[in-house]
Amino acid sequence: MTTTGVILGKFMPPHLGHVALIRTASHLVDKLTIILSTSDSDEIEPAIRQEWVEALFPQARVIVCNNGKKPLPSDDRKWAKIIRGFHPAPIDRVIGSEAYLVRLAKDLNAQHFILDPMWMAYPANSEDIRKDPFANWESIPGYVRPYFQKRLTMVGPESTGKSYMADFLAKKFGGPYVPEYGRPYERFRKKGKYRAEELHFIADGHVAHRKTLAMKAGPILFEDTDVLLTAVWAEMLLGKSLPDLEERIELPDHYLLLDADVEWEEDPLRYYAKQEIREEFFVKIKRKLDKFGADYTLISGGWKEREEQAIKVVKKMLATPKKRK
Repeated sequence: MTTTGVILGKFMPPHLGHVALIRTASHLVDKLTIILSTSDSDEIEPAIRQEWVEALFPQARVIVCNNGKKPLPSDDRKWAKIIRGFHPAPIDRVIGSEAYLVRLAKDLNAQHFILDPMWMAYPANSEDIRKDPFANWESIPGYVRPYFQKRLTMVGPESTGKSYMADFLAKKFGGPYVPEYGRPYERFRKKGKYRAEELHFIADGHVAHRKTLAMKAGPILFEDTDVLLTAVWAEMLLGKSLPDLEERIELPDHYLLLDADVEWEEDPLRYYAKQEIREEFFVKIKRKLDKFGADYTLISGGWKEREEQAIKVVKKMLATPKKRK
């Protein structure tokens, strides 16, 4: 006999307690339906939460119950009627952690399962996460983290410490960091003049890395270069800008612009060793940041000074949650 079950929740946002709850529910029923309770006035948009829940729990059927601008009912019997509308087939089990589910299960002619141990093992709370996501970071599933995460990107000419700084900050504040994809691409590409499409290949590889590593990273995602810097590389290598590449720029929360006032270190994958060209490269990067209205901090001086300047920026970023645009 196939058993069916429902879980009702706002999942604003889903956290590790929810993950544990639904994994446990999967052992209690053969077919699970998640009723996502939403309204247009919710802090986090219903469509975003639906995407999260569907990605986190692909084995379940997800139904969005949105009452528009009106608040959803608090009366259990009204909820029972709503759920029957979405789920006309008999429901065997109602699963959750709240006491009201006992009454709801009775109205649905189902058995209740109140899973209090989930919150003993995973004492997470969606409201606490919304108020201070950074303080509750370990309770946020990887797939949800990018929504709350801030992104700090290192840009600058060659041999100014972008990779070093991204690695240093990730080790100090929590990583991993997003590496520059241009280096491995350069290492294995066929020698010769660059073609415009190759800059797009580099952007593709970098963005794919970023989306994956963001789910593992801490409250700040540290990034070694991005599409904006790749767009400047296009100007340096091709002698022209690539508007279609610039359309792909997604500004981070903040940039660290590393000055070219440190000594050049030889590397077979690097191009522009002459100081005047490094300074020209720096000017092009700064112009591009200004053109796109990016927030950035200039990092200059010796290595110790650079580290101290960067740490101050990160601490400032950690002091407040991410602002929604």
